[in-house]
Amino acid sequence: MDIKQELIMNVAQKCFNSYGIKYTSIDDIVKECKISKSTFYKCFSTKENLVGEMLNYSSNKFLNQSTLIDEDNQKTPKEKLKEKIKIILDYLESNRYFNLHILGSFSEINGKPVEEIKSIIKSRLVKVYYDSLIEVYGKEIKPFIWELVFVIDSVIHEFDLIKRLNKKYMDKDYIFEVTLRQLELNIENLKHNKCIITENILYTVEKGNELKKDADLHERFLETAKDIKAKIENDNLNKRLNEAILEVEQEYKLKNYNSLMMDAMIAYLEKEQALKIEIDKLKSIKFQLGDDTIDRQ
Repeated sequence: MDIKQELIMNVAQKCFNSYGIKYTSIDDIVKECKISKSTFYKCFSTKENLVGEMLNYSSNKFLNQSTLIDEDNQKTPKEKLKEKIKIILDYLESNRYFNLHILGSFSEINGKPVEEIKSIIKSRLVKVYYDSLIEVYGKEIKPFIWELVFVIDSVIHEFDLIKRLNKKYMDKDYIFEVTLRQLELNIENLKHNKCIITENILYTVEKGNELKKDADLHERFLETAKDIKAKIENDNLNKRLNEAILEVEQEYKLKNYNSLMMDAMIAYLEKEQALKIEIDKLKSIKFQLGDDTIDRQ
């Protein structure tokens, strides 16, 4: 992220939160940034493009923070979950008004429906919940994992609402302890009772009366992989990148959507700046494919 791009996004978010996206002009943003309009257009083609990049930036920042927590071998799984709940609360607080303004200002951003963008962001959050719960409580919770994901997401959002309505500081350690208690009570109950939520219901996108089907995701995954191979060939990029995307396709065919090999190859491809857009798209689709994973460990 370029320093000027980051400055513009930070200033724009303050302006959007104060006046709304609709009533904030590019002139307002450049005036607050103390930069020229031409400098703005070197970074972002339009206000809509700026908003899209802000959404990507905040979502990717959250994912990076989550990854750093996972890589900290000094913390226990419960300590990692605690840290993730804290960054989720921070994410909700810092993006709340911005996201509301987006809904009131755009039906789509950079050609993509806003509801689809929201779905992708939500899917990333749900993935963090899912993986953390498995790490803390083990694979034996998989039969009722979606009930637990629903519980943790509901409790965190309820605390966020209470904070807003009461305008009162709430200790994040306290929020974590209450969340953990609710999870463990539900686990004990679900061990002896049939679960009701048997699939992820938190980020399905409705189109008219039709639910978005998994088949669409699989088709988009394969199309994106094909685009990556074409770009590697057309731009004469490192041949090892082509080997990496072929390995990704092989893991996909085995339904190893979350395997170490899949993640390693995507991380390798991600280092090539020319593939950034396609890799971001591939990662978003991968997160939505769920956890139908054949472990290679």
